[in-house]
Amino acid sequence: MLADERLESIAGDARVAAARLRHWLLHGPAQLSDGKHCGGVAGRISAGTPVYVYAEITGYFLHWLADLTQVESREIVSERARRAIDWATRQFAGGRVPPTRAYLVAAESDWRNDAVFFFDLAMLLRGLSAVTETGIEAPSRLLVDPLVAQLVQFVENDTLRAMRSLRADAVLPQRWSTLGGPFLVKASSRVALADGLCELPRSLLGACALESARWSPVAARIPIDMLHPTLYFAEGLLLADPDRAEAIAILLTRCLALQNADGSLPESESGSKLKRSDIIAQALRVGLLLRQRGIVGSPSDHSLDLLAAALLERVADDGAIVFDPAAPMPEPNVWCAMFAEQALRWYADWRDNAAPARVEALV
Repeated sequence: MLADERLESIAGDARVAAARLRHWLLHGPAQLSDGKHCGGVAGRISAGTPVYVYAEITGYFLHWLADLTQVESREIVSERARRAIDWATRQFAGGRVPPTRAYLVAAESDWRNDAVFFFDLAMLLRGLSAVTETGIEAPSRLLVDPLVAQLVQFVENDTLRAMRSLRADAVLPQRWSTLGGPFLVKASSRVALADGLCELPRSLLGACALESARWSPVAARIPIDMLHPTLYFAEGLLLADPDRAEAIAILLTRCLALQNADGSLPESESGSKLKRSDIIAQALRVGLLLRQRGIVGSPSDHSLDLLAAALLERVADDGAIVFDPAAPMPEPNVWCAMFAEQALRWYADWRDNAAPARVEALV
């Protein structure tokens, strides 16, 4: 068990680390400030330079900004949101489908650009609705209408498809992101939240509702395999079907059974021991949401403390956090930084008995 004095240190350190992460995300290389892709948000940073920008993470960034109004200058938050919205508007101009990843230096061969993914576009739509709900900024119909039109194309026989191929001869790998599965509940639940942004087509809303209903009865016992998409499912169902929170607590317990001594988690139940930073942050956020609701089977204080301590160890002095510290050349990762900032800020609030985290704010 961690000593009481260490717990106090973890809570205080978590708030400091969250502030460093926010500074890096708002004032560092995460969001481009000039050039063709000004306003777009990067995925990973190599030698201080963003490698690519894309819609999914720009949506995360907008959603994350909407959760910062109590801790950051509204002027800065609004300006960053406006940049992101302007970038997205340019990408979808004229009904175009932007590449899944727009590379900024030398174009890399990437199979993801042979397809468009429901999850990516759903996260962008949720980010737009989140900043609108909080009164930070609002997108124009020049962006919202073509984005919704693209999302509708993923509905086939009342069912959501995970992706659409852009070329008839495209050869796409058999991966969780291409095959679909429970993780789509996060995307479908976020699309449903955007109904206040505009009137969404019934076919799209119906398919999103069916996606949650499909997986809800088996929530506690779905195969874990890859923890990242499994935790996406947990994040989605907590919003889509909050009455199934006890089942999510069981699922999280199964994930935490894989926890390493240093508090980290493996990438998968078997086959990969990679200790990804985003997975630690995801597990901590889900655990905090369960604890704050008093759900039976929620993780213990000690489990949450271990997850927080593991994240703290990875936050650099400049506020960056890498995807995998054990990589030969560890690279700062933007979505890991957003997940970690939110997780550590919520953890510090929980330890200080401050305002509870809200599931609809979960990036």
